[in-house]
Amino acid sequence: MLILGIIFAAANLRAPLTSVGPVIETIRRDMGMSNTAAEMLTTLPLLAFALFSPFAPKIARRFGLEYTLFGALLLLESGIMLRSVPFIQTLFIGTALLGTAIAICNVLLPGLIKREFSSQVGIMTGVYAVSMNMWAAIASGISIPITQGLGFGWRGALVCWVLLSIVSIVFWIPRLRLPHQPAAISM
Repeated sequence: MLILGIIFAAANLRAPLTSVGPVIETIRRDMGMSNTAAEMLTTLPLLAFALFSPFAPKIARRFGLEYTLFGALLLLESGIMLRSVPFIQTLFIGTALLGTAIAICNVLLPGLIKREFSSQVGIMTGVYAVSMNMWAAIASGISIPITQGLGFGWRGALVCWVLLSIVSIVFWIPRLRLPHQPAAISM
């Protein structure tokens, strides 16, 4: 279950971001945004990475690694849902939330791998990286077909990634029943 949890959590670390690029012009036109605002939409997660990554280890030490990752996945799910609500404010707030959640997971998942798979760090890091990058490519590649081919529009192309986050959350629930373990995160 832990390996599947890592695979699905990693899948969420880029897909909600790379799904935006192919449809950004459609979002810009539909929301009446300037080019600058559209560019800010794609930059916002990167700013969240820079701002919130340093706090992830402190949060994990306080609440536990598994609970922090679970909370980040819930935050990610909320961000994905919120950015699909038809208001420009929710688009930006949802994007900021999912960027924050991904920043936390980016920092903590490698620490979890190091702690739980100390003799197989290399292979598990590879599994994590392949899942993250494979789903990033899939998300980028299917955004237009979902938007136009299936007729779901850009909101449908962005909100569909909530399904992946729900699967991740399901795989993390059993981890919450474990006793609190040290966070194996160095900063």
